[in-house]
Amino acid sequence: MLNNMATFSLVKRKRKSFAAFAAFGIAMTLLAGCGQTGSSNRNADSNKDASAIAPSNQAEAANAMAEEDNPYAAAGINDPKAFEKMFELAKAAVAADERSAVAELILLPLQVNGETPVQIKSKAEFIEKYDQIITKSVKDALAAQKVDNLFVRDQGVMVGSGQLWFGASAEEPQVYGIIAVNPDIAPATK
Repeated sequence: MLNNMATFSLVKRKRKSFAAFAAFGIAMTLLAGCGQTGSSNRNADSNKDASAIAPSNQAEAANAMAEEDNPYAAAGINDPKAFEKMFELAKAAVAADERSAVAELILLPLQVNGETPVQIKSKAEFIEKYDQIITKSVKDALAAQKVDNLFVRDQGVMVGSGQLWFGASAEEPQVYGIIAVNPDIAPATK
């Protein structure tokens, strides 16, 4: 009987240890998921509540807030309003077949994919090959695309099924524009 009590006590302690370890792991996961690193620059008389945990400097807090409010952050786009304005300009210019206006909205070199991929290195070359690049499939995809339904990832912002890609320049201030075209992709069927 004594041996069973010792075993029961040992099992009970192991369960408590496991519960404490699991709680610690969950807490660390939650902190990591909130962008916290687990370290802070708090002094001794600060509130030790979980609600008092914040980024250690104001720049980090501003960046976290900006990324939260920026649906295009994954694509490296810093100013969502400027991007959306450029997107609407691109839609209008392509719809009106304003080749020069569309050329002003490309970021060179422009990657044109297809059977024989090519890089367009100048705006003049783009205008010359406009009909092969801005095909009906590209026009239809852009016309149908709503800004609220853009697909965003680290490689850029996708229109349609990948007919058109937008991105940002590396320099500051950023310039937004068309970075790639896939003229041979058929429009998505509904």
